[in-house]
Amino acid sequence: MLGSGAVLLPLPFPMPIPVAFVLMLTGTAILTAHSRRFRHGVQFARHRYGWLSKSVETLGTRAPAGVRKALRRTRPALIERHARRRAARAGI
Repeated sequence: MLGSGAVLLPLPFPMPIPVAFVLMLTGTAILTAHSRRFRHGVQFARHRYGWLSKSVETLGTRAPAGVRKALRRTRPALIERHARRRAARAGI
């Protein structure tokens, strides 16, 4: 689904709803639920790009419970905590 959405994204034909985005979001939701490596990649992307994390959190406030649960799994707080610990150890 993620690949299909990525292929359909640049096509110029009009659709009533942005099908490519729906497919990509559905594929991402499925992969974050079942793949630890993908989930960590999403966490890293949200950590690296603050605007992405803020927009995801904003959209998550209106999302169904299942989507909110998936968003909680990809919060970048764990990566930030590890970065603080590494910085504290380097200062010792």
